[in-house]
Amino acid sequence: MASHLPFQKQADYLPASRLGKIRDRRVRSLVNHAAKYVPYYRELFHEHGIDPRAIRTAADLEMLPLLDKQTVRDNPRAFVSTSRRGQTAIPFKTSGSTGMPLTIYHDRRSLLANMARTWPEKAIIRKVLGNNRAGRQATILYPSSTVRRIWELYREYSFVPGPSRQLLLDVNDPFDEIIKAINTFKPDIVSGYGSYLETLFRMVDARQTAVHLPRVLTYGADNMTEGGRQLIENKLGIRVFSRYNSVESFRIGFTCEQHHGFHIREDLCCLRVVDAHGNTPGDGEPGEVVISNLVNRGTVLINYRIGDLGVITQKPCPCGRTLPMLASLEGRSEDIIYLADGRMVHPRIIWNVFKGRNDLLQYQLIQHKPDSFELKIVLAGSPGHDAATRDILTDLGKLLGDVEITVSCHESLSVGNRKFRPVISRCSPTLMS
Repeated sequence: MASHLPFQKQADYLPASRLGKIRDRRVRSLVNHAAKYVPYYRELFHEHGIDPRAIRTAADLEMLPLLDKQTVRDNPRAFVSTSRRGQTAIPFKTSGSTGMPLTIYHDRRSLLANMARTWPEKAIIRKVLGNNRAGRQATILYPSSTVRRIWELYREYSFVPGPSRQLLLDVNDPFDEIIKAINTFKPDIVSGYGSYLETLFRMVDARQTAVHLPRVLTYGADNMTEGGRQLIENKLGIRVFSRYNSVESFRIGFTCEQHHGFHIREDLCCLRVVDAHGNTPGDGEPGEVVISNLVNRGTVLINYRIGDLGVITQKPCPCGRTLPMLASLEGRSEDIIYLADGRMVHPRIIWNVFKGRNDLLQYQLIQHKPDSFELKIVLAGSPGHDAATRDILTDLGKLLGDVEITVSCHESLSVGNRKFRPVISRCSPTLMS
């Protein structure tokens, strides 16, 4: 892998035409492999009379149907390659943000390909730290997380040593214990889940907690709000960087110093967005994110609907990188609220009720029935809890209408072994009808 590092360090700045050729070559390899070794695609190509040799470029992937999670969940082995790489692949489980986890297999070669592409992202952080230092890193995850397992596999299958100055913390530990560990270790970098890190540092700010402030925060798995990022960067002076990844495709995109969106790793993962009819929306218009993992020969997924909403932009990033840009990313498999009057309320609309409240650190709204909700909140510890609760209920009532909302206050809201979701609905469109 070391022989490829000079290329990896320069790849983000290659002419777009050259990057496109690399991507399209991998598209052809992926489709040919799927046609030969993957049961689902063998049957698909045969039944629909599709010649895999006709798919030459990323644009040609539109010839193939979109793939949803339920189809994979119904018959997961149909997507696992029967090749040697596929049969010796390593299983990983998704976090089950929909309530039903998937098992996704990754072959060893694809793991190393993803590992090599971490170098450009690390270069961004080292530039912030100065002197090309790797820095001391504290990572806050749940014990059986995919990230921890990947680190173990990297150490096993590569000659690149793992981070020697790293502290692993459990996301389920109380905030006070996390703060104590950070103060003792004094990390340059803190990594974890976006929602968790935002809540942690909002609490630090609101309660004026004495804590060692790292130079950099990095997060993935779920989102940090724009308001949270601005507070952490502008008020606390910590640089924030995000990764776009999933168990289905470990390295999809990353943010750079400019924060103009995500740079897409199109040599590893082909990404596009589609509208409600499966067509490509206009430039700057939102759509559902669809990915094709170009390097994995374990569970082979082409045109896979990952459950996020995004906006692709043709505007180049001022940083000079030539990778495609995802200007915004929403969703991350968040639930839609379905009301008794037929309305659908997106979690981002619900967030508008809470985003201006400095006394609110974290919330979780759970819909049990069309007209029955449970609201869990974490407040900053200032007086006036009753007044804050009344205000929140009034604003939620204006949005949701005539519904029952039960409120409870908490010290913290644990994410357990899943991505934290601020909005959970136990209703469905079928139930509403």
